[in-house]
Amino acid sequence: MSIELFTLLLFGSLVLLLMLGVPIAFATGGLAGVFAFFLLGTPGMAFITARVWYMMNSFAILAVPLFVFMALMLDRSGIAADLFEAIYQWVGRVRGGLAIATIVACTLMAAMVGVMGASLVTIGLISLPAMLKCRYDRHLALGSIMAGGALGQLIPPSITFVLYALVAGVSVGELFLGGVGPGLLLAALFILYILIRSYLKPSLAPALCAEDMLPLRDKLIMVKHLILPVLLILGVLGSIFAGIATPSEAAAVGALGAIICTAVRRRFTWTALKEVGFETTKITCMILWVIFGAYSFAGVYILAGGAGFVEEIIHGLGVGPWGVIIAMQLTFIILGMFIDWIGILMITMPIFIPIITGLGFDPLWFGILFNINTQIGFLTPPFGLACFYMKAASPPEITMGNIYRSVWPFIIIQIVVLALVMIFPQIGVWLPEILQ
Repeated sequence: MSIELFTLLLFGSLVLLLMLGVPIAFATGGLAGVFAFFLLGTPGMAFITARVWYMMNSFAILAVPLFVFMALMLDRSGIAADLFEAIYQWVGRVRGGLAIATIVACTLMAAMVGVMGASLVTIGLISLPAMLKCRYDRHLALGSIMAGGALGQLIPPSITFVLYALVAGVSVGELFLGGVGPGLLLAALFILYILIRSYLKPSLAPALCAEDMLPLRDKLIMVKHLILPVLLILGVLGSIFAGIATPSEAAAVGALGAIICTAVRRRFTWTALKEVGFETTKITCMILWVIFGAYSFAGVYILAGGAGFVEEIIHGLGVGPWGVIIAMQLTFIILGMFIDWIGILMITMPIFIPIITGLGFDPLWFGILFNINTQIGFLTPPFGLACFYMKAASPPEITMGNIYRSVWPFIIIQIVVLALVMIFPQIGVWLPEILQ
């Protein structure tokens, strides 16, 4: 069978199964098994097993359940509510202050939990009622929460960086460092957009009334709510950046730190620990099944000569190295509308990484671009996960139409940052280069 026909059958079958509602883990894993048997016969099953075994034996993948546990335990601690309250008391007198506080709180939560969506739901349940009560424009309120929640994809310790490092063979610590610059730039541009819109049209985001603000003495006391988050961030990211711990070891530090934070805040119970452990197991199993299925799927395609076929197509386009990079970014954006980021990573990266390294591009920089793309996919309708998380955290009067309309200004900002990091790679790689 020609590689052209094989490609059509393999990816056509995947699209058909996904349209029928088959979960991506079972669609990719099932097709990998069928096509591996078609190519190799019984040894094809050993090939699939070897692919799965390779991923299972990776020490770095231990960071996944630990970061998931940390996010769920911090959610039980109630730390997000106090964090948001402390921030908005300091910026509430500014127009758009509640939306700005949402972005800042999501940024800090992203630096603690490493799990996309965790900060969105946690902060959203707190900030959305506050913004609606203060007569904020619902589109600005919804968009700021979803954009802030998406920062967890780029700001370390992001699980996406951990999985990308496994496939690309680059340092997780350097990827974490590389995400700092673009992540903070993105948060700053979100805040700038909120400020500009709020001052151009004050009715969109009124400042808090004087009677809603605490006196300076109480504001200073509320700074104590920042102590635990800052210590946890220093414990996790500081240990990685200082070279004291690997990302997996730092994730264990974070998990222990989350338990300590919950205990200090008197929210820890053995029942809560049991429930968090159970939820961690469920989420981790879901992630691992997607990893195993998609990684096996990509392996079968590479085994059939797919990598060479894709490379021939790309070189045949005649668009040059930068045209190839742009085409890959467009591929990620389109796939992000329909497939979750784990599936995209595990299917495309085993094929794309050899191509971009062959063209002389830095896989570290390419990983940062991919993470910005997954942020875009996180917000992009019709299947952007942020939209569904937001709906779950919203009152009944908030419709999916409201949610879909609210994300587009923030998606445009994300695309601008993607372009900036492409044009000026130092935005992402300067910190890893300095601290190497």
